[in-house]
Amino acid sequence: MKKTYIAIVAALLLAVTVHAQEQAASGYSPTSLYTLSWSLSVPLGSFNNFINNVSPAGGNFAGRYLLKKGFAVGFEFGWNNYYKKYPRNTYYGPDGLAITGIHYTYALLVPWKVGAYYYFLPSGIADPYVGLSLGGDYMEEHIMIQEYDIYNTQWGFTMSPEVGVLIKFGKYSHWGANISAQYWFNTNSYNFTDYKTFSTMQGLNFSIGLTYMLR
Repeated sequence: MKKTYIAIVAALLLAVTVHAQEQAASGYSPTSLYTLSWSLSVPLGSFNNFINNVSPAGGNFAGRYLLKKGFAVGFEFGWNNYYKKYPRNTYYGPDGLAITGIHYTYALLVPWKVGAYYYFLPSGIADPYVGLSLGGDYMEEHIMIQEYDIYNTQWGFTMSPEVGVLIKFGKYSHWGANISAQYWFNTNSYNFTDYKTFSTMQGLNFSIGLTYMLR
């Protein structure tokens, strides 16, 4: 009986070993992956006139589900804070409003998007991809002059083409790094003075994140 038990255990261990070797030989493509990223954002266009500082205060969380032949769908939500301090001056707003003082501009963007992506090498260690995501963008913008806080909140439509690469920490690891560049455009607008105005917003986000992959 004891010999039979040992033989069964040995057979099971051999089967597991053979299966692992076969899996290692063929590699694997993730069925889904989840990424938490830090983002650096560069304002472009007329939004750059409102705040022209690069923002290091941003991040996003994304989930993607691989279908067949490298195609994937997914979701993403994130945030970016923009800030700049301006010297003392007199600013003329709507309805003849005039305020003198040092002032600060802030903007907070919170996009919520869904997208489609194509991964070129799903089973490789380095897997480049392209994608396009669409959704809504919540925004707060503030102009603070002395004790005055002139602010506005709104929602707009947002669109983001993206290129990136997923790098596994090992050929069959569940963990990896995701590096991406994303151009974004949204329909939010703002008008306080002639030079504190923008009709749409756009920018570039550069992100690096930690990815967990499910088989």
